[in-house]
Amino acid sequence: MPNEDLIYRITRAVYDRIGAAADEQTIEQLVTDIYREVQSSRVSETRSSSDGGQLTSSSATRTSEGSSDRTIISVFGLDHPGIVAGVAQILAEASCSIIDINQTVVQGKFAMVIIADTSRARETTADLKDRLRLEGEKLGVRIYAQREDLFNAMHRV
Repeated sequence: MPNEDLIYRITRAVYDRIGAAADEQTIEQLVTDIYREVQSSRVSETRSSSDGGQLTSSSATRTSEGSSDRTIISVFGLDHPGIVAGVAQILAEASCSIIDINQTVVQGKFAMVIIADTSRARETTADLKDRLRLEGEKLGVRIYAQREDLFNAMHRV
């Protein structure tokens, strides 16, 4: 898809220009803005080229790039009891559902990926990310969280 490739190239160029000093939230917001602009162009093109067809809100938020209502959470660190429970507790308190979860331990190293439904979240994505990061510090692990659509757009090869 040409627009997805364009988003990826723009994101890569911005990140390369800003460099290692780039604030993750600034980059994510910039990608979000670019993504929304491209998506709104796509929606306009679809509406004008269709025979009066209506787009539903789910088709606007769920694209081939993923959903803005889902968050990818990655957790890495040394294995010990309570990691899954700590992350799940944060999600439960925020009214987020776990859609999918996969975790493994390899030679004492813990890795987990969660896909969470954030459509009913009682806090912003930024607040949720901060809470997860702080919980990670308490648990002695690194926790990264990003909206699924942005994650997919930024991690395309």
